[in-house]
Amino acid sequence: MSVTRLIIDTDPGVDDAIAILLALNSPELNVVAITAVAGNSPLSDTARNARRLVDLAGRADVVVAAGCAEPIGKTEYASGEVHGNDGLGDLEWDEPTTQLDPRHGVEVLRDLLLEAPTTIVAIGPLTNLAVLAQRYPEVIDHVEQLVVMGGASFEGNVTPAAEFNIWFDPEAAAIVFAQSWPITLMPLDLTHQAFLTDEDLATFRALGTEVGRRCADMLEPYATFHERWYNNRNVIMHDAMAVYELLRPDAIVKQGVVVHVETEGQHGRGATFIDRGFHYADSTVQVGVRVNNDEFRTLLHQRIANYN
Repeated sequence: MSVTRLIIDTDPGVDDAIAILLALNSPELNVVAITAVAGNSPLSDTARNARRLVDLAGRADVVVAAGCAEPIGKTEYASGEVHGNDGLGDLEWDEPTTQLDPRHGVEVLRDLLLEAPTTIVAIGPLTNLAVLAQRYPEVIDHVEQLVVMGGASFEGNVTPAAEFNIWFDPEAAAIVFAQSWPITLMPLDLTHQAFLTDEDLATFRALGTEVGRRCADMLEPYATFHERWYNNRNVIMHDAMAVYELLRPDAIVKQGVVVHVETEGQHGRGATFIDRGFHYADSTVQVGVRVNNDEFRTLLHQRIANYN
C-alpha cells in the first residue's frame, strides 16, 4: 500500500475535527503536520483545537503550527454560531500537551515541502497557502496534490453566492487557484451529499472510547445548528470529503474545470465560478461531483472505531 505524505491546513471547526481524526487514524496517510489558520474561530482557538485533536488521537509525532491570524482581504466575522465559541462545540478539554512549533505555519509548510514532495489538504480559508505561494514560489512544484474544501456552484452557506472558506479570504483563494499546483476541489455541491445522522452519533457514543464520545459530543451542537439552518439534523461532512478523496480516490466522481474567484461585489464577493466546459476535461483543477454517502459513512465508522 502506498502512503501519502500529508499536511493538513485547517481552522478546526467541528467538521474539520472529524476530517483530522479520520486522517490521523488512516494507514494510507502519513500526516506530518497540521498548520492552523484563522477562520471558524480566531487563530488562538484554531491552533489550540489542532493541538487538542492531536492529543486526542495520540499522535505526538505530528507537528502543529500557527499560521496566519488575519485574511489577506478584509473580512468581518463573528464566530460561535456554527461550531461553538471555541470552535469545537464548547466541550470541556484538558489543556493540550502538544506544543506549538515555534515556526510560523507558512515556514513549516515551506520547510516540509522542501524536505520531500507532499500532499496538502486545505480545509479552512486559504490564507496560509496564498502567503506560501507568494513568499516561496519555489515550493509550488513540491506539492504533489492540493485538495481544497471550498466553493460552490449553486448555493453558498454564508451568503447566497459564497461558501465560507472562500468567502473568508477570497483574495487568498484567487492567488491559490492561479498557481500551477494540481488542485482537487470539494465544493458544497459535493459535500452536501455526505452527512451523518443521529444514528451515527449514537454509534460513535456506543463505542465507549474517548474519541467516540468526543466525536458524538462535538457533533451534537453541530446537528442542532443544522436543524435551525436546514430544518434537519443531518450534519454535513464538508471537510472530511477532502480526506476521503485521498483514502478512496475513485469513490468521488470528478471532472476537469477552471475556477474563478470573485473578490469584489456587494453580493458576489467570495463566489466561485466553476467553468465545467468539456474542453477542460484534462485540466489540472478537478472538482468533486458525486459521492456515495453510505460508503463514506462505513469507512468513517471503521476508522473512528479503530481508536482505543
